[in-house]
Formats: sequence, structure tokens, C-alpha cells
Amino acid sequence: METPETSQEYRIDTLRKCVFLEGLEDKVLNELASKAGTLRIDADTTIVTGGETGSTMFFIITGKARVHDGEVTLAMLNAGDVFGEMAVLDSEVRSASVTSECESLLLSIERNDFYTALSANPGAFKAVIHAILQREREIIGEIKTRSMKLLSYEKEMEIGRRIQADFLPTSIPDLDHWEIAACFQAAREVAGDFYDVFKLKTSRHLAIVIGDVCDKGDGAAIFMTLFRILIRASSLYGFMDSSSKAVAPGTTESSPAGILLNSIETTNRYIATTHAGSSMFASVFFGLLDTETGELHYINAGHEAPMIFRNNGETELLDITGGVIGLFPGANFQVETASLQPGDLIFTYTDGVNEAKDVEGQQFNEDRILDAAVPEKNDVHIFLNAMLDAVCEFRGEADQSDDITMLALRYLSPVASD
Repeated sequence: METPETSQEYRIDTLRKCVFLEGLEDKVLNELASKAGTLRIDADTTIVTGGETGSTMFFIITGKARVHDGEVTLAMLNAGDVFGEMAVLDSEVRSASVTSECESLLLSIERNDFYTALSANPGAFKAVIHAILQREREIIGEIKTRSMKLLSYEKEMEIGRRIQADFLPTSIPDLDHWEIAACFQAAREVAGDFYDVFKLKTSRHLAIVIGDVCDKGDGAAIFMTLFRILIRASSLYGFMDSSSKAVAPGTTESSPAGILLNSIETTNRYIATTHAGSSMFASVFFGLLDTETGELHYINAGHEAPMIFRNNGETELLDITGGVIGLFPGANFQVETASLQPGDLIFTYTDGVNEAKDVEGQQFNEDRILDAAVPEKNDVHIFLNAMLDAVCEFRGEADQSDDITMLALRYLSPVASD
């Protein structure tokens, strides 16, 4: 039964709205309309499939459709739009799939019917070719615009990457009887991981920091910079305020435990109050190492447990002593201690190492870290390179899904007291 939407007049009007048919004479449109079929399509129905050959073009009378390549949406089509025309015009395979978003009414025209209607009218062919060429010019113009925007974006990302790199240590302190190395490999142009190694101004302690900001991309990169600056500044200059908690009994603000608590609590309080709406937080391991005795005071704020590979073959984990930084202003953190002996190596890392996945979705995990460790080697650079090689080999063809950051320190021999 014919309805207003399927009448000859309505079909002609639908075809006339098509960009590359708008120059055709009424008699040609009338012939095309008479040969057109009408299709009622349910929602979520694939109408054409990318990669397949096709001989039909479709015009949307009512409804909506999605042009896509797999799960990636390329365009949305509405009433008056046409699709499938290129496969009809050049006999090539479909370049993308089209799926209905809702119940839709379509006109369909077969290739042979299309050419039959146009073959008796050379002017019609000329009008169609002109319209197609105009459309291609518009597409090329759009591609150029997008390319320029992409180049601009890539340039901005490169600038962002360089700026972020400037906030990571440009060099690591060179200390007698200590060997230190770092490895940083971002999963994207900018990263949420950070690390820092620096000497305190008024003591023989070396600060060791490694952290991982939640999320990825630009936001994480901005907060990575903020976390690192706050931790370093509060460690070096100690800006405790009146709202700070009192240090533990027997602990002074200038002691390793006092500096650690001041720095972590100040950073946590600032992020959790000033940037509460961002819901950004970071896991952080922060240690102060006495380079003369090997004593290590540390706070592990929700971070992966660093590993101490002892000279006698044993392994010790420095477990969590508090929650992540930046969620709760009044969060509690505990300072713990460990002692490094000559020949010991301490290894810290972010979850881009233990949570690296292979093509089957399996994780590298802590056991594989232990298997890949070569602490018997006398060079921390060899240790980190071996660990990175093991992660990459395990990952295989799978993409790097997260930033990889690692720090390693080896105690070569004790420092004689003055």
C-alpha cells in the first residue's frame, strides 16, 4: 500500500535533495524515482558492510544511520542524505559500514537502473560528474583543514612533551659508593608517571621519589608536574602551615621522618583541598636515604612495593604505609625504615611494569619481575635494561598501555665517617 512517504512525488523530492542529483532534469528524476525501491529498516540493522561489493545506493527518507569502521563512528546520516553511491559509481567495494540508528525508511537504486536512466541524457551525466567533482573538492578541502589542525595538535603535543621532560630530572646525583639509574618510557606523548632524585641541602640524605598519577593524557601530565614540584619544594624548603599535624614523638621537622611527613601531608592536603573537584590522585613512594649508613626512611603512599635485592640472595618488599595522595585532606601516613647493606640493590617501578599485558591480556606481574631481575650484575643500568627488555619481550605485539618508570640504586660500599 502506497503511503505519502513512498509516493512518486515524495520519491522525486527525496532524490532532488541529493547533492549530486540536484542538477538533473525532472524527467530523469522521474525515471529514477520510478525504478527506486522502498525499504523499511529496523533499528540497529547493518545496511551495507565495509569491504563487501555493492551495486545499490540508498537515500534516507526518514530515520538516521551511522557510518562506521568497526566501532569507530565516521559520520552520522539523516533524512535527505545518501550513502553507497561510490560503490555504484565505480564498482569498488564498500569503504565503510552503515547501520541504522532507529527505524528508518530508505529509497534504493540499483547500478543498472541508475545508468539506464542517465544514458539517454548526456547532460544528466555531466551534471552528476560536476556534482561529484565538487563534492570531492569539498572533501579535499576538509582533509586539508583537518591535516593542518592535526599538525598543529602534534606540534602542541611535542611542545607539551618537551615541557614535561624538563620537569623530570635532567641528571641524577653522582655519589661516591652509590650507583643510581632511571628509566622512563611514556605510553603517549605526555605521561602521568614521574620520578625525582635529589640531595637535601642541609643533610647527607638523598631523596628518592617515584609516582603514578591516576588516568592518562594531558590531565595526568599536568598533575604529574604539580605532584613532583610540591614534593620537591616541601622537602627542600619545608612549608608546613598551622593546619599541619604534629610530628610523631621523638621526631623533629628536620629529621628524615619529619621531612617525609611534612612533604607528603602538605602535598596531599593541597591537592585534596585546592583541586578536590578534579578527583586526581597519585600513588607515591618517597624515601630518604642516608648515603653514609644505608638507612632508608620511607613512605609508600599506595604505590607498588619497591624491592630490595639483598647481597645474600634474599628479597624484601617495602609495602604500603598509607593511602594514595590527593583524595582525603586528613589522610594518615606512616614512616617506616629499612637498611641497605653493601651489595644491596633497591628497585622501584610504576604499574606500567607489573601490569604490562601481552596479546592474550596476561600481566607481567610481580613474579615475572623477580624472574627477570638480575641483581647480581654490578651495573644498575644493566639491571634496568634487562627489566625493560623482559617487559617488551613479554608484551610482544601488544601495545604499551601505560607509562613505564623505573629507578634502581645499588650500595657499592660504605662511606667512611669523618
